[in-house]
Amino acid sequence: MANKHKFKGIVVGLSVVSACLLYALLIGNSYFLFQAQSNSSAKTIRVTPLPTPTTAGTNQPLFFDNFANASKGWSLGSVSGYSRSIDNSALTLADANHKTLTESLPTNTHFDDFIVTVSFTLLQASNDDSVGLYVRGDSNLDHDYRIDIYGDNSFAINKELLDSKNIPRVRALVNQTKTSAIHPPGQQNNITVAMKGSLLVLRINGSVIDTVIDTDYTTGQIALFVQNSNSSSGVEAAFSSVAVYPAPQKLPSS
Repeated sequence: MANKHKFKGIVVGLSVVSACLLYALLIGNSYFLFQAQSNSSAKTIRVTPLPTPTTAGTNQPLFFDNFANASKGWSLGSVSGYSRSIDNSALTLADANHKTLTESLPTNTHFDDFIVTVSFTLLQASNDDSVGLYVRGDSNLDHDYRIDIYGDNSFAINKELLDSKNIPRVRALVNQTKTSAIHPPGQQNNITVAMKGSLLVLRINGSVIDTVIDTDYTTGQIALFVQNSNSSSGVEAAFSSVAVYPAPQKLPSS
C-alpha cells in the first residue's frame, strides 16, 4: 500500500509540474504575441503618407479640372508665338517666343496651405525648356515660388521677387537637379506641391523629391506655365488635370 500511495504521489506531482509548465508556456506565448502586435502597431502609426486627390479622404477640392471642356473660364487663344487651347481633354500651352507663357487657375481664391497635383506631358521641349507651377504668387507673379520640370529630366525650385529697384530677381531654393523620377518628354508626369506654413514639399510621380523651408510668401495664386529657352525653337505641354486640396495636418519631410 505504501508503494501504491507513493506512486499516486509521483503521478500527482508530475501532473502539477505539467500544469505549471503548460501555464507558463501559454503565458509566454501570449506575451510574445502581445509584443509582436505592439511592434506591428508601432510601425504602422509612424507612417504619414501625403494624400493625393484620389486619397484625400472626404475633403472637397478647392479647385479641380480635367479639361473635359472649357467651362472653367481659362484664358485661351493664340497670338504670334503663343497658344493656349483646350481640346481632347487637355489644356495645351505652347511658346516659341523664348519667354514664359503663364496660365493662372481661373479662380479668385488665394491659396495658403494646400496640395496641388498636376498631370502633364511635354510634347515638345529641348533640354533647357521647362514646364511647371507657380505657387503663392502675387497678382503679377512678381513674387512667388516656382517649380520647373525641364526637358532633360531635371527640376528646380526658385523664389522670384523684385529687388529694391523693382528689378526681377530669381533666388534658387533648390538648384537644377536631375532625377530618375521624371519621365522624359512624350510621357505623362504627375507633380504634387504641398505647402503648409513655411514648408514646401515636392513630389514627382509618387516620390518625395525635395523639401524647402522659406517664410517669405504665405498666400497667393497658383499658375501653370511653359518656358521657352533661348536655344529652343519652341516648347509645348499638354495638361490633363489639375487639382487643389486643403493641406493635411502634417506634411512628410523626407
